Amino acid sequence: MSEYNRTTRECPVSQLDPEVRQAFRKYFEEHQLGKLEAETLRCCETISRKKNVGGLFSWLNSSADTTFHTGIILTSQQLIWVRRGDKSGTRLTAANLNQISVEEHTSIFSNDHGLDVLGYIEGSNRAMRGYIGMGPELATQKFCEEVKQSISRMNPPVKKGWSKWMGG
Repeated sequence: MSEYNRTTRECPVSQLDPEVRQAFRKYFEEHQLGKLEAETLRCCETISRKKNVGGLFSWLNSSADTTFHTGIILTSQQLIWVRRGDKSGTRLTAANLNQISVEEHTSIFSNDHGLDVLGYIEGSNRAMRGYIGMGPELATQKFCEEVKQSISRMNPPVKKGWSKWMGG
């Protein structure tokens, strides 16, 4: 069961949480990626609010964020996301589309949705697995589908032919 209630909306970069937007701008400037708004193909924001679970669990996880904002943008080359928590601060993660694969995450046991990301995340020297939590809204499905299509365009499936011993 998810610890958070999440809502996701598609939005222009200009409507992201100000600190999240600033992290994107800084990244684009540092990596000379051009204008943030012009390079963004798709953008969405998820607001996650911690469920009131109470008792021992809350006491043991008292340092966990109660609310966090996640901004996710898709460019022609990268998937970039920023998570800003009320206790943990702001963290940006980026991945080149030609180095990752994604699967839309849905759970039959909870109202949990999002993207499972597998591959080389910027700064890593080995493949990693990550999860970007999103809400159950239609914006999530549209964003996830666009990411999958963009990755397929960057990494088209290899056409398999008959083996040589079979006359291929």
